[in-house]
Amino acid sequence: MDKITIKRPVIWKAVVTDQLREELRQELRRAINRLDMEIQQLEFQSKRILPELERQNLTRAIEMRQQIEEEKQKRRQALEQLNEQMLDVDKLETGEEIARGTLEGWAEVSVGDDLSAKLYVEIVTKDDQVIALREGRPEA
Repeated sequence: MDKITIKRPVIWKAVVTDQLREELRQELRRAINRLDMEIQQLEFQSKRILPELERQNLTRAIEMRQQIEEEKQKRRQALEQLNEQMLDVDKLETGEEIARGTLEGWAEVSVGDDLSAKLYVEIVTKDDQVIALREGRPEA
C-alpha cells in the first residue's frame, strides 16, 4: 500500500468585514437571549417546585434551591463572557483573519509525504466566499 486517505481537521478562518462583525453580534445576541431564557426558566421552576418540596422535605428543598442557584450562577457567568465577547467584536480590525471554527476534511497521504504539512489545512473566507486554501503549517 503506497497511499491512504485520512480524516483531518480543517481550520476555518474569516477575514473581518462589517458583514462578519454583524454576523458575530447576531450570534452573540442569540446566545445571550438563550441564556436569559434559561435563567428565567430556572427561576420559574424554583417558584413552582420549591414551595411544595419545602412542605414535603425541607432538606431536599434546601439542596434543590442550592442546585438551582448554582445553575443560575453558571449561566450568569456565561452571560458575562458573552457580553465581553460582544465588546471584543467591536475591537476587531477590518482585514484581520480570525478563527471561526474547525471542520473536517479528507486528505490522501502517500509514502514519503510530510505528514505535519498534510495534517494542517486552512480555509479562509471573506463574507462567506472562499478566498484562500492553505496547506502546511504557517511559518513562525
